[in-house]
Amino acid sequence: MADNRSVPKTAPSKASVSAALSVGWSRTANRIGKGVFADKIEGCSKTIDRALTGPGLPELHTALASLLADPNALDEVFALYGFDAPRRHPAEAANDLATVADLSGLVSAFCDAIKDGRRDHRETLAIADLLRAIMPALTDILAEANRLRGVKAA
Repeated sequence: MADNRSVPKTAPSKASVSAALSVGWSRTANRIGKGVFADKIEGCSKTIDRALTGPGLPELHTALASLLADPNALDEVFALYGFDAPRRHPAEAANDLATVADLSGLVSAFCDAIKDGRRDHRETLAIADLLRAIMPALTDILAEANRLRGVKAA
């Protein structure tokens, strides 16, 4: 699949990076909860609040730690610079139960969204956020299956 993003000629402004970080961190905080998010980045909820509401940016190690809470937490920031998110290491079998739990939550949210016979734009965005969080683990399972079968995926 072709990537139509281009590398900017100048570095994005601090305000642009702050706004992009706010989008990703807001999605993560809404999905897993601000307290859990703060624990994952070994920070406090004030750090998250400052990143969400103002031009304040966390220290680099804190921003990168957000990838541990959500592998997609910095997608918007990387996109500003014309990059895709970094590649993850393959998932381990120990994470299978977490993946099953995430899939169960996705199915539940999906059923709730369509119980009235339609899925509105807010429900679509919420489902997409759940899918975005699960996709890396599912992709890892498919890659492992391809390796076991000797399939070379392009």
